[in-house]
Amino acid sequence: MDISSFQLLLLISNCFLSVHALFLPPGNTTEHMYSSYDYIIVGGGVAGLVVANRLSENSSVTVLVLEAGELDNSEARITVPGFVGHGYNPAYVWNFTTAPQEFLDNSSRPYCQGHVIGGSSIINGLVATRGSLAEYDAWEALGNPGWNWRGLLPYFKKSENFTANDIEREAANSLHIRPEISQHGFSGPLQIGYPRFFYHQSGNFLRGLSELGMPIINDPNAGTSAGGMMVPSTISAGNQSRMDSRRAYLDNVMNRPNLHIASEQTVTRIQIETSSNQQIPPFGYRKRAHGVEFAGSGNYRQSVACTREVILAAGAIISPVLLQVSGIGPVPLLRELNITMEVSLPGVGNNLQDHAMVGAFYNYTEPGLYSTRNLTGDVLQQAQEEYNINRTGPLTAPLISTVAFPSLRSLAPNWPSIIQSINATSPEHYLPPGTNRHPHLIAGFDRQREILLGLFERTDVGALEILADSIGTLTVSIQRPFSRGFVRAASSDLLANNTSLASNIRLDPRYCANPADCSILLAGLHFNNRLISTTAMQQLIPSPSPPWDNTTDRDETALLEAIHQNLATEFHPCGTTAMLPFELGGVVDAHLVVYGTDNLRVVDAGIMPIIPAAHLQAAVYAIAEKAADMIKQDNSALGHRGPDA
Repeated sequence: MDISSFQLLLLISNCFLSVHALFLPPGNTTEHMYSSYDYIIVGGGVAGLVVANRLSENSSVTVLVLEAGELDNSEARITVPGFVGHGYNPAYVWNFTTAPQEFLDNSSRPYCQGHVIGGSSIINGLVATRGSLAEYDAWEALGNPGWNWRGLLPYFKKSENFTANDIEREAANSLHIRPEISQHGFSGPLQIGYPRFFYHQSGNFLRGLSELGMPIINDPNAGTSAGGMMVPSTISAGNQSRMDSRRAYLDNVMNRPNLHIASEQTVTRIQIETSSNQQIPPFGYRKRAHGVEFAGSGNYRQSVACTREVILAAGAIISPVLLQVSGIGPVPLLRELNITMEVSLPGVGNNLQDHAMVGAFYNYTEPGLYSTRNLTGDVLQQAQEEYNINRTGPLTAPLISTVAFPSLRSLAPNWPSIIQSINATSPEHYLPPGTNRHPHLIAGFDRQREILLGLFERTDVGALEILADSIGTLTVSIQRPFSRGFVRAASSDLLANNTSLASNIRLDPRYCANPADCSILLAGLHFNNRLISTTAMQQLIPSPSPPWDNTTDRDETALLEAIHQNLATEFHPCGTTAMLPFELGGVVDAHLVVYGTDNLRVVDAGIMPIIPAAHLQAAVYAIAEKAADMIKQDNSALGHRGPDA
């Protein structure tokens, strides 16, 4: 059972009375903080809290987590699955904005990310999918030993406390919910399972896919995910509420005196020093992170020292920018911002990948159809009473429980021509212009492209995602983009002129810079039209408006224009601190250590060299679990060096 808000506040108050305060008061951090810690973790989201939990299992080391956001208040719109997607506390998000998207409509897109303890796991859509085994085998093929499906599966299982026996047999059979028990974990911190309510539209969607010859996957997390499926969610099996990284990995270790969490503290720079007089080609002298600079209220700068490692877990947007302002990144950018170069790494901030999506609305009008539209007035009140008393009913159901990951072959009859068009261009043609086209980046993308094309030819790997809600939205999302974007520091000071960190970061996903991505999205919209015409989906009496009523598939101009105007993010940025060989534009090695440094690691979605066809949270949990074991192993010979209170 989740800890109550009252119990949480009581525990926090008691912690403030101790020198070993777990939550350090935002307004008076230095009074309670040690001057040095063994490990400093930058970012208290999914990866940061996993690593903090696992490292602090060793009571002889000290761990500090610095998080820019606050602690959430367990509001119903955060914790109740049925309210997910209907707004959240604006204090819990970074309000990033993309650069104008020149390959779409030259307009910017909002790009929110978690700004709260627990990170984006507090505000995401709860979907827990891993992707296909071939995608992780591709990570290893890119030069990362041990980062294949077999190497990650133990960590998917280690993070997971899976429940599937809470579903009525009839529903489980009709919706093809038949988990492969050997592929799941049952004692991890993160509860994953299914809701106690399913809209019957899910059955129509799956039957419609079957009419088109698409397989229905019994367990989307067993290594094969190309097909239609009911997806599990990060929800507590007992009380059917959101299970995020804070509740899974932090609340249950609040009594550890060696773990400190400093909220509302924004890290502004990693403090770097030369660690050796020995030159390490091609990086020069090896560097060491000896601490971090951070700021609380009033932009007052403070520093704290590190004796073992600094671990960046601030996400694929902020982590690379922190490296850049600390002197680690592309030389032209460092010169432009007048930042002293510590390590020349052209890959820092490059290789940005994301799942871009377009929501197409088909408006189910079947008389008597029950959907989220009904959750208003007295019906909503009844649903709330049922949820509060029994933890059953429609409020246990997330916005999205039914999805499909069609392979390119099943999605687009013209799939060979799509692959041929990709092959017809040089790899650098669609990379960001200018200094971003470093030879290492070109070589890295060329290798990525080769692997991506191989994945596209497979029938067991999804190329696109289709997300189905209860009212008639079929959202298509490109899962394996060829376009590459970037993130850049816009100033050497991330809080320059007392502005927010988000305003000092330039974010450009460059959606559809490679037109193949828009071609695949277009194929997805055509597939939607075939799906909506199936007998099963026609039972819902869809009534689409233009251009989604284009059942003849003739007016591709209107559909492309709709893509250009309506394309948005699925909020899955990754790749900007890629785990790749240095000569392929890599930023971290297979132990997630930043090239040219001794003790600086990145542990978040930024290390993914290629984005998987999945919602990213499950993979980030697994990455962080694996990283924690690596950090422990790499530091096993070191004695205790802190704290220096």
